[in-house]
Amino acid sequence: MSSHHSDLLLSTKKLVALERSGCYEDALAAFGPGWNEEGFLPETTNGTTKDQAEALLRFAALIGFDGYRNGVEGSQERSKNLLTRALDLFEECGEVEKIVECENYIAIAYWRSNDPREARVWVETALARNVPSTCDARLYACVTKSMILLSEGKAEESVEHCLAVEAHMRKHGDAFLNGSLCTNLALSLKLLSRNTEAVEYLKSARYFHTRSHHKTYLGTVHNNLAQLFNAERKFVSAHESADAAIKLYRKIKDRTREASTLDTKAQIYLEERKLTEGLDLVDRSIALLASHKDSEVLAESYFTRARILLFLDRFSDSVLSLVDCLNITRIKHGDDAAKALIEVYDKTISEKQKPAIESQPLATDELELILPESLAGYDDYKGVWINTDKLESVGVPRGSLAIVTPIDVKRGDLAAIMDLKNQVVSCGFYDSDFGIVCLESSDHEPELFDASEIKVLGKIVGVCRSGKDPDGKMLVEALAF
Repeated sequence: MSSHHSDLLLSTKKLVALERSGCYEDALAAFGPGWNEEGFLPETTNGTTKDQAEALLRFAALIGFDGYRNGVEGSQERSKNLLTRALDLFEECGEVEKIVECENYIAIAYWRSNDPREARVWVETALARNVPSTCDARLYACVTKSMILLSEGKAEESVEHCLAVEAHMRKHGDAFLNGSLCTNLALSLKLLSRNTEAVEYLKSARYFHTRSHHKTYLGTVHNNLAQLFNAERKFVSAHESADAAIKLYRKIKDRTREASTLDTKAQIYLEERKLTEGLDLVDRSIALLASHKDSEVLAESYFTRARILLFLDRFSDSVLSLVDCLNITRIKHGDDAAKALIEVYDKTISEKQKPAIESQPLATDELELILPESLAGYDDYKGVWINTDKLESVGVPRGSLAIVTPIDVKRGDLAAIMDLKNQVVSCGFYDSDFGIVCLESSDHEPELFDASEIKVLGKIVGVCRSGKDPDGKMLVEALAF
């Protein structure tokens, strides 16, 4: 046995550690020069059958991961072929746990090749093997199954599976496996609109992948958190998570994922109606993807650009970006997927035509506020995120948090009311007469409400324009009127 091959076999644990921290090229370099050439095989001539199989397994798994990250054509087929050879060798040796490991990686290669049905066959075969429940390869197969279920859109089945293995994974799985399971569970919960639970599992995934040192997966967790926070209109937290993902992707020079997160951040700006900032970011995302003309990420960025341009009243430019998006989507996923995007675009047109509204109120226990002395005497507070420009002239801009205290509101007070039918909150200068409540603001038509159909939440006494400070608290400024 050559010294190089002997060293390689002795470093199996190190290769696995590098793989699970996302350092694929560093691990592949251990196989010597030429590893990226199509016909390269790890040196196995003088080793035992088990040694040969182990070298093939490690190399094939890494080829699959690295090829998927870098979009190497044919990498998954090459990975599957090498894994099948390793599997045959392990069967000769009777190494059942290693057989499970090979089958799991083959399942992942089929999943990457957009063949979830074949992937499911392989992972179920792996899980049916008679190995200890604490076996690392079996635990990994549990994670792979959740990933496949998620890609098939079987969110409820994925949640059921993840919850069934969660406690066992916590006890016996490493940080990489736990982080991956939490991520898959969170994304499944998101598909079921169980966003609060999804956020908590993503926070757990963030903890585990911080420990696993897998920067790509950690960045993905941050990006998914940003999207969920955006859906919950928690814009400060959404931007913080997106910025954390972008920082990681720049560090590892992952331009595609950086572009994807720039698009996420642009979507946050779109929800805040900070359209100029959003357009600048999505244009940067598209520029980063200049060499990926058929990328799904590029399609997503074109779609975000189309929606932002729509709100900027640049309809012709918006349609051109939409067409760019649909051309890619049709090729990648067919006409049905393209039609679904058109439906979302139509909803955006309808949304643009609606008057801006404020969000639902937040209870005080959801916020950590630093109040000025002038506001310290009130007994209770609620927060209302402002998603309209109509109060900007009085110091309450879009994206800020208005602080409401439930005291009697008088004519001329800046107040918040809730429509009892749909729980939507509106703000403005209060007036009331003959059973009609009127909210006025400068340069906008007054809003009129039936007094029996609304609830007056209270007077707006302060505003937080700067988001959270480094300690997670919000600095409130008192309003002058």
